[in-house]
Amino acid sequence: MNFLNKTLIRKLAVVLVLKLIVLMTLWWFFVREQQVKVDGNRVAAQFLQSAPHPAQGVSQ
Repeated sequence: MNFLNKTLIRKLAVVLVLKLIVLMTLWWFFVREQQVKVDGNRVAAQFLQSAPHPAQGVSQ
């Protein structure tokens, strides 16, 4: 591997690490505290219902 390839790999690694740090920081400040409440009965009803009917006026 020549010098240019090593430099390219190093630069790409730095960029990927920086992007990961930015994404983790954004997640930490904006998403971490979000919660989704799930009702088990509603989930079961959603999965057990019959297949949805196609919209009126749509031909197949």
